[in-house]
Parts: sequence; structure tokens; C-alpha cells
Amino acid sequence: MKGQAEDELQRSSWRLALQTGALLVLLLVAIAGSVLLIVNTSQATAARRLLTTATEHVDSIVDAPAGTWLAISNQGTLTVSPGMPSGLPDLKAIEAVAASGVAAQEDVSMGGRSYTVRTADSGGRVVQAVFDRHENLEELNRLGVALLLTCGGAVVVASLLAVWLARRTMRPMAEALDRQRRFVADASHELRTPLTLLSMRAQMLRRRVASSPVHEPPGNIDAEVDAMIEDSRSLTRLLEDLLISADSRQIELTDVDVVALADDVVESFSVSAARRGITVERSGIDGPMRITGAPTALRRLFVALLDNAVRFARSRVEVGVSKDSRTLVITVSDDGPGFSDDVKPRAFERFATAAPAGVAPEDGTGPRHYGLGLALVAEVAAQHGGRVEIGTQAAGAVIIVRLPMIRGKRGNPPVAGSLFRALVSRLRRMF
Repeated sequence: MKGQAEDELQRSSWRLALQTGALLVLLLVAIAGSVLLIVNTSQATAARRLLTTATEHVDSIVDAPAGTWLAISNQGTLTVSPGMPSGLPDLKAIEAVAASGVAAQEDVSMGGRSYTVRTADSGGRVVQAVFDRHENLEELNRLGVALLLTCGGAVVVASLLAVWLARRTMRPMAEALDRQRRFVADASHELRTPLTLLSMRAQMLRRRVASSPVHEPPGNIDAEVDAMIEDSRSLTRLLEDLLISADSRQIELTDVDVVALADDVVESFSVSAARRGITVERSGIDGPMRITGAPTALRRLFVALLDNAVRFARSRVEVGVSKDSRTLVITVSDDGPGFSDDVKPRAFERFATAAPAGVAPEDGTGPRHYGLGLALVAEVAAQHGGRVEIGTQAAGAVIIVRLPMIRGKRGNPPVAGSLFRALVSRLRRMF
């Protein structure tokens, strides 16, 4: 791919990566938030149980659980655990509980650290337990940092993988879009020439009819009309090629007598070729030769091969049908200019080259011009599990199609797009 298609693929890949990354960030944030909430709730529950046990079941400050300090007020005597944080115990809370008998719990901050303080009446005594929440908060912070680093790394890796997968997934679609654009552009170029010629002939005919004397021989006008008819037929053939190329349906296979089909197409070309002094002959097998294939597609193959050969032949075209082991061999040769070395590798591509302006291929002197005909030959051969190649001979050109006598896997024609098929159908109805 080149240019715009590659840029679109790049943008689409990064767009998909960003969208994937954003969705992953939201998902991971939800997961991380849930984890932190669960851990925080578990810590709070564990601290509450510890404080409850300390205030209701501990008789002496020396029995204080790890991480807690106790203050016991018994008949006006206050005993405090060693190392009690500065500012604690909370004497006001002790007095309030002693007066009301209702336990109280609150979170306080002293000296930059957070504590949970629970005060309760325990059998005539007031016990206050202080729990240091610093370790729990540090644990939450470490967990948060670990989740942040893990989720951040996962987002980066997932985004890069999304870019790679997006490029692999979208490249065939981007290439198909690029081929369709080139196809439409090339087809437009191909249609422009016959339409221009048809328009020009019509204008010349109108001028001649307007300016000609009353008794001008009708032969001149008849010749112009015949030329216009031939131009319209050429345009119709091109539109039919475009429609066949854009057809995405599977081919219907049946038994086909290739020899009879070849004879029929040769006979249909013989009359028009004879007018130009070109002889079309058929050689090879005379009797019936049946293969499993699509009759319409195989007929189009012969028509495209003969149309290409007759257009460039000087005096003779030969169509051969033979058998090589289990392979049917179709050979179409002409004595025209042949294929140049630089064109051979791409002769079966759509619109492989363009004829110079003012050069008519029918005179056999100009370079060969390839539109859709040979590309359709290659596609039909591929549909039937065969192949097409350019043969060698002393002068002129020879095209060889090899088709298996026994069909295997059914092939499908390439898709050119429903929009373009509709456009071609409309153009076809116009002519």
C-alpha cells in the first residue's frame, strides 16, 4: 500500500489502540478501586474487632494487643500503656463514656499520624484503646502504587498489542479499499476514451448532415453510423467486463464441453475478423472435451482471449484446445506485436498499461494495451483452479490457460464493491 491508504491504516490503528487503551484504563480503574475498597473495608473490620476485644476483654494495660495502647480509668485512677502517642488518651471521651455508659469510637490525627480511638465501659471501668492506623495506610499506599504500576504497564502493553493486531486485522481491508480506489480510477480512465470517441463521432456526423448537399451519397453517413455502433459495442463490452469483475457471487459449476464452446466463440469472431483481413482458426481436439466449470465464465475467458488477439493480430489468430495428462490446455496465439519484457510480469493485472494517444491497436503496429480482458482471464482461470501464462513463440503473442480436468475447491471471484457495481450497472443501462 502507498500514500493515503497507508496513512489511513496508520491512523485507524492508533485510533483503535487509543480506544482499547481507554477502555482498559476504565476497566482497570474499576478493578483497582474495588480491590482498594475491599482491603480498606477488611482493615477497618479487623481494627474494629481488635479494639472491641481490647476494651471489653482486657484487664490490664500490659495485655494490650500489638499495635494498640490502653488507658484504664478505675475509680478515679488512670493507668496508661507505655509509649502512648502524645495527646492521648482522650480524657474527655473517657469522662463522657463514664457518665453515659455508651461506647464511642472516632478517628483522630496526632503528630501527622492517624489513630482510631475506642472508649467503652467495661464492668465499672472505662477502657480506652488506641489503634495506630499508620501500618494499614502504608499497606494501602503500597497496594495502590503496585496496582498503578501494574495497570499502567498493562495499558501500555495492551495498547501496543492493539496497534499490532489492528494493523494485521485492518491491512487486508485497507488493501482492498486501496485496490478498489485504483480500480475505480482506472475504470474511469478506460471509460473516458470510448465515450470521447463516441461523442466526437456523433458531433462530426451532425455537422456532416447539417452541411452536406441534399444528394450526398448515403455511404459516407452509413460509414459514420457504423463507426458509432462499433464504438458503442466496445463500450458495452468494457461495461460487461466491469460488471463481471465486480460480481461477488460464487460461480455455479456444471459440465461444460470446452471444445464446443471454443468453436462457438471462434465462429462468432470469424466474421468481424475477416472484415479486417484476419483469419481465426481452431486447432487441437475435435471431439467433445468436458470439464466441470462455469459455462458463462469460460465463455468470457475465450471471448477475452480472442478479443485481445484479434485486436493486435496482423493476419492470423489460432485457438488451440488440447489435453496434457489431467490438464486441459487452451492456447490462443496471434502474429501481432507480442508482449514486451517489461509488460509480461503485469500483463494480467487490471489496466496494466495504456495505449499512447492516437495509436489504434487494430493496425497491429502499436504496443499492446491491456484493460480488463486479460485480468478476467486470470480470474476465471483461478476460479477453476487453473492458471494462465504467457508462452513463447518466434513472433507475435501466445497466451496459455491450464485448467484441471477434475475440479477441487471452488473459487470465488474478487469483490470490487457494491457501490461500484451499481455505478457500472447504471452506465450499462445508458448504452
